Amino acid sequence: MTTILLTRPEGENESLAALLVGHEADIMIRPLIELSAIKVTPEAKQHVMNIDQQDVVIFVSKSSVRYALPLLENYWPQWPLAPRWLAVGPGTAGALAEFGIQAAYPRIAGGEGLLELPALRVVSGGKVLIVRGVGGRELLARELTRRGAEVTYLEVYQRSPVAGADWTDIPPGSVAVLTSLEALVNLTSQLGDDIYQYRVVVASSRIATEANGFVQTIIAAGASDQALYDAILGCL
Repeated sequence: MTTILLTRPEGENESLAALLVGHEADIMIRPLIELSAIKVTPEAKQHVMNIDQQDVVIFVSKSSVRYALPLLENYWPQWPLAPRWLAVGPGTAGALAEFGIQAAYPRIAGGEGLLELPALRVVSGGKVLIVRGVGGRELLARELTRRGAEVTYLEVYQRSPVAGADWTDIPPGSVAVLTSLEALVNLTSQLGDDIYQYRVVVASSRIATEANGFVQTIIAAGASDQALYDAILGCL
């Protein structure tokens, strides 16, 4: 029986685990990254207070919704008519919907898909706010700036590697599901010289490029539960 390691931060693995119930697999939830809120800077507060002056606001993950929306609610008891709200995928759009925000999202989740949405095709002279964790991909900001937009970030959380976990119980041939570069780096550190015995399912080609030394790397069609599930099935 194949062991599948679900490595997203705590609380973000259960829905994918539920999809895998009934398959010939041993499901282990072993977070590699933990998230935490960061101090709200005066600049971040200003972005929140002036969010109605943005043309587009983009949420790049469910975590960005989780950490940003309570902050936004402190200043906006009723959502402004502007801006246009965008989400990186259906999961993030669903998280926004829980707060009463209807967001458009691409058919294929990810930054590349976002850039194909009508709201981002013509942005010259417009203002775009990207809500995210500290760091992360620069693809969106770089391309939107090239298209003539004024791009700013609202960073609302940080990622830290989960330390102290015992990985000696993970059998060779197991499949780890990775949705971030930070998770990949921590997994590589945990496995050490035994990395060649394991397989990974990654959420993007960007992560796959850095996933060196594994016996097999499978690229999912995105970071959604369904895309990861489909890729995992190829390992069973």
